[in-house]
Amino acid sequence: MTTIALKSLHYCWPGASTPILDIASFDLQSREKVMLRGPSGSGKSTLLSAIAGVIEVPQSSVHVAGTDIGGLSGRDRDRFRVDHLGLIFQVFNLLPWLSAVENVTLPCRFSARRRDKVGGDPTKAAERLLGELGLTDVNLLNGPASALSIGQQQRVAAARALIGSPEVVLADEPTSALDEEAKGAFVELLLKECNAASSSLLFVSHDRTLEKHFDRTVELNMLNGGTI
Repeated sequence: MTTIALKSLHYCWPGASTPILDIASFDLQSREKVMLRGPSGSGKSTLLSAIAGVIEVPQSSVHVAGTDIGGLSGRDRDRFRVDHLGLIFQVFNLLPWLSAVENVTLPCRFSARRRDKVGGDPTKAAERLLGELGLTDVNLLNGPASALSIGQQQRVAAARALIGSPEVVLADEPTSALDEEAKGAFVELLLKECNAASSSLLFVSHDRTLEKHFDRTVELNMLNGGTI
């Protein structure tokens, strides 16, 4: 089953003459884990924004979980995103005044679908995920996210993306602030939890040492177009 399907995806930023995205086709299968590589400015983050419905794309160019993202209104794209996608940002985007657990449960507050899929109390689901990702200290879990280290914030962001078993997890350079040993450990934990949630993963990174963890690696050269 195909989770993400791109076809004739062309996207130019306003005022630009050259498309940043020019993709003939790309498919991500159910439960597949793919690493997306490319130099700065090649369109990796823009592609994630297109898949997540953050930017407007042409109809029939982006399908996620069987839904035509380009055919949705902005409001419907927002609803679809919270229901079906887990996002891990390079800067994590945690709410610093909320606790680790409260940050993780945010998708369940905005999505009845994600809340129903945890099968009970979202707080317990958040604590379980955080424990699987190596955060078990009660003081850390219930203290403000602003007090967490970079590595701890990263795990909170991953748990937030995974709660409620979204069909797709999109990760944008989530290991860029970690040392070499921590990078591999985090990726292994992320893959384990994606497997447990039956989620597909599209993981953006320029780090070749991480390739061995994934089903395949895609080299992105958006400016030249083509099939990936």
